[in-house]
Amino acid sequence: MHPTDVPAPDAASTTLLTVSAHNQAWGQGQVERVLALYHPDMVFHDHAAGASYRGRELHDHVRSVIQRSSLNTLVYLDRPHVDGDTVVLRYRETVRAADGDEWLSFSACDCVRVRDGRIVEIHEYAILQQASPHRETTPGRSEATRIGLSPRAMGFLLRDLQTYFDKEKAFLQPGLSLQQIAADTGYTRNQISYALNHALGQTFYRFLGRARVRYALNHPDRFRPLSITGLAQALGFRSVTGLYRSFHDVTGLTPKQWQDGVPIPNEKN
Repeated sequence: MHPTDVPAPDAASTTLLTVSAHNQAWGQGQVERVLALYHPDMVFHDHAAGASYRGRELHDHVRSVIQRSSLNTLVYLDRPHVDGDTVVLRYRETVRAADGDEWLSFSACDCVRVRDGRIVEIHEYAILQQASPHRETTPGRSEATRIGLSPRAMGFLLRDLQTYFDKEKAFLQPGLSLQQIAADTGYTRNQISYALNHALGQTFYRFLGRARVRYALNHPDRFRPLSITGLAQALGFRSVTGLYRSFHDVTGLTPKQWQDGVPIPNEKN
């Protein structure tokens, strides 16, 4: 057979090769390689957030997601399913805190369509897979869509919130409000409340109190010598009652027991 008579790969093989190259580039954080595999008419549909991206907005979105994601936590759950020009992928991604604790994980299904050897459309359907066992309600897809917060975006929000707290130490302000944090971080109050509740199982004020206590635990030389009232004031609590409640929530101890050197039992979630 003459080399020019060699049959071309079938459509399914070409489709799978294109999507596999895209997944490899994504996993390696190679933004330009990912974007080069997109057709000029490419559209990305994020059904969890109720948003679609195309053109320059798509490029900006992809850059942001790749730069902010923990790519090593993405695990494919089974082999790709190929049907002509479309590949269906199932995977799971985990979002972790800076100390390695798992905040949340989500499972997703991507339907990827290929045209002329490049990806022309992706439909992503993501569901929060694992959250705090203490969360108070089951997240509703319609609610998440209404406030524009997909599971992945929820993870980004929690990271941004932690970065804001670590950098600004705003939690030490006695009058710190959810509205102020929303203004400082660029998220809405509803988005912050939703992420804290459904990912961590915490209200804003519980999250705030726990951040204050953890700060004290990390700086014992500074906070142990203070009186109980002084400790409450230094950490931003409006009352000693709030200090006691948050301290017990995190450590299982009273502030006085901690100041006296009583060992902390297994730290509570």
